[in-house]
Amino acid sequence: MGRPVDEMDDAEVWARLATVEHWYHPVELRPGLVTPGHNGAGHVLELLDLPVDCSGLRVLDLGARDGFFTFEMERRGADVTAVDYLPDTTTGFRVCADLLGSKAKFVHANIYDLGPDEFGTFDIVLFLGLIYHLPDPLEALHRVRSVSRGRLCLESHVIDNALMLEDGSTVSLASISPGLERLPLMQFFKGGVLRGDPSNYWGPTLVALEAMATEALFKVTSSTLIGDRGIVNAVVTTDKMISDWNNKARAKLAG
Repeated sequence: MGRPVDEMDDAEVWARLATVEHWYHPVELRPGLVTPGHNGAGHVLELLDLPVDCSGLRVLDLGARDGFFTFEMERRGADVTAVDYLPDTTTGFRVCADLLGSKAKFVHANIYDLGPDEFGTFDIVLFLGLIYHLPDPLEALHRVRSVSRGRLCLESHVIDNALMLEDGSTVSLASISPGLERLPLMQFFKGGVLRGDPSNYWGPTLVALEAMATEALFKVTSSTLIGDRGIVNAVVTTDKMISDWNNKARAKLAG
């Protein structure tokens, strides 16, 4: 760990930032000094149902990447665990953590490794920009539910305004058939047709995103559609019928 950012001049900081090949999150290290990165994380943050004071709360940041949300929640007083399938040294996370003097815990793991025995449970789970990259999104939500004891913030690519046609162009679902966007639909993206990224598997409707959260035993408190992105805020709930059906489905898979 090197010196914190407050003890370095701009040239030293930028030299550290230049050691990272690709930046995704623009992380403010001090007033006026922000890392490279094109993701609109700041706008997403404004739409999440998050307390200003997170003192005493445990927060899980899934798919943390460079750590924008990890460090923001830590700044608000939370005890934060960040998880990513990439090591923190191959993204900007470790550089930012060192510069900020962060005490956040980083875990190099896959979301399908989640479970309360190893991770414990969390008051807030941030599941942002990740679910549409996962081959089994509903199973991922069940794993998230297993470590949740409070709020879920879920954000994803959605197709309400961006159904992809065969030629690669996009149209709104309503333009094809009014009311189609009110159905819990998902589009599968084959072979990297969405932005050239083969890990972009799914495009749900916002309603589908809400329905999957409900199926995983979360109660949706609000949802927002912005272009081709959807945000769902939810809290944990219980439902014996859904739990029983989930258990039966898993028993069949296990058999």
